[in-house]
Amino acid sequence: MTATLTKKAGKGRTDGVVSELATYFHIKPGHEQEVRAAVARFVEELRRQEPARTIKTGLRDTRHVVFDGGRMLLWATTFETEWDPYVDDAILTVGFEHFADWLQHTTEWDDLFAWVEEAGGMSALTDMSRPDFEENVRNSTARLKKILQDGQEQAAAYFNPLGTLTMPQVVRAQELDAAFQEVLDDPAAEQALAHPALKPLLARAAA
Repeated sequence: MTATLTKKAGKGRTDGVVSELATYFHIKPGHEQEVRAAVARFVEELRRQEPARTIKTGLRDTRHVVFDGGRMLLWATTFETEWDPYVDDAILTVGFEHFADWLQHTTEWDDLFAWVEEAGGMSALTDMSRPDFEENVRNSTARLKKILQDGQEQAAAYFNPLGTLTMPQVVRAQELDAAFQEVLDDPAAEQALAHPALKPLLARAAA
């Protein structure tokens, strides 16, 4: 069955506001250890990013799986923005050099390298000090998206238990919960918390 491309998820499936992408790559012979080290560096780079920056891209999660005896690599990620801006913002925010670090160990890199050359070389995609950097990235990612989708397989089924919530909403809820717990722990707030209007809120907190 051929997957229908959508503005929201590209070739993937969607549950609520969250879409999935699973793309398969062929690891170059003898490059298994290099690709394992590179994807570990990629994740560490994401951890170093300010959470607000990765949330801005729409990223929910990402993982790499080496399988088939070290011959195949799965890149699986979920996101809550639309497909086109998700890919663009990932490059603009995380940096294409961190993607190239692990992609260069796949046979698909030959096509990707040709795209890099068409886009003006690595500096055009990595040098954020260039005045035309963002415009060039957004104008040149169509071939990259096609390469990703050529190796993509749509999930047969997809479920996300928090699919109705965006990451900003999740973070906001965590912040409100922490603030409310702080109020609950403050003896000076006891009288205010006794007001009948706060009874539903206290009941929810005790649940």
